[in-house]
Amino acid sequence: MRLVAFLPAALAALTDFVVTLVVCANQQDYPWQVVVLQVVMFVAALLVAVPQKWVVLAAFVLLSAGVLISGFSVGILYVPTVIAAAWSVSRRSARS
Repeated sequence: MRLVAFLPAALAALTDFVVTLVVCANQQDYPWQVVVLQVVMFVAALLVAVPQKWVVLAAFVLLSAGVLISGFSVGILYVPTVIAAAWSVSRRSARS
């Protein structure tokens, strides 16, 4: 069941693919700001699986801030990733 901890990272990778499709369909060029957002969100989703609680908390705050800062343009697509991260963290804290 350790793979459940990596569910947010899998969702973030899928969301990065969807964001790439959406941005490329609506714009001619691919903005560097979107690339930075995708990398930060994927790394933060990976950090949710780390056993240290302070790293998990920082990653969850970073995921939430990424959704709020990027707004409804692409940030709304990352909401399932944040929900999966919250579920993974709450599941792990309930067991310990």
